[in-house]
Amino acid sequence: NPEDPKFYRKKGIILFGMKNYEEAKNNFQKTIALNPEDVQAHINLGMVHYASGNKNDALKSWEDAIGINPEDNDSKALNNIGNIYKAKNDLPKSIEYYKKAIAYEPTNSTYLNNLGDSYRLKGDLAKAEETLLNSLEVDTNGMLTHFNLGVLYQTEGKFKKAIASFQKSLNINPYYTEAYYQLATALLKTNNKASAKQSLEKAIQADPNNLKFKELYNEVLAS
Repeated sequence: NPEDPKFYRKKGIILFGMKNYEEAKNNFQKTIALNPEDVQAHINLGMVHYASGNKNDALKSWEDAIGINPEDNDSKALNNIGNIYKAKNDLPKSIEYYKKAIAYEPTNSTYLNNLGDSYRLKGDLAKAEETLLNSLEVDTNGMLTHFNLGVLYQTEGKFKKAIASFQKSLNINPYYTEAYYQLATALLKTNNKASAKQSLEKAIQADPNNLKFKELYNEVLAS
């Protein structure tokens, strides 16, 4: 039915999955033209803008979504807005929006992880650790949460704890190359060059063109 807004929304989702962002955008815009109060269409349109690198347009779409019905669960849009402010390094704003998302879904481990990492970036390390540990209570297999906790512990100079967190992250996802790199840097802080070298070799094997990995590997070999 060409007058059914859901038809275009469903089509847009399929096109977005195929990374055909322009056509996906057109379909979500058709949905909104037919039903301006379709919250999910606004959220989806924001995702298209974000994936296309248009963060300001994404922000507008998500702000439109949360303004439609104040009683709706707008946690996804609020979390997405938090992500944009975090990417802009506007940490007070990112924290504000992550908290708003968590108010709707207090046990959402992703939102808690995002909030915890924003606290870390802001320098509020005690709140960061508390929030990240809360996220792991909800989802013990939160790969990024274990990773972010490892980065936090590195910042605090707690290298043994950092190593344990990075290893947990890699146990969950052995293809997360940045975790191998961060694990290697923590191992070097504990003078474990052999294990650091092994970790970097795994990182380079997975991402052979990464200059950062190669530079640290060469430093380890030369030391």
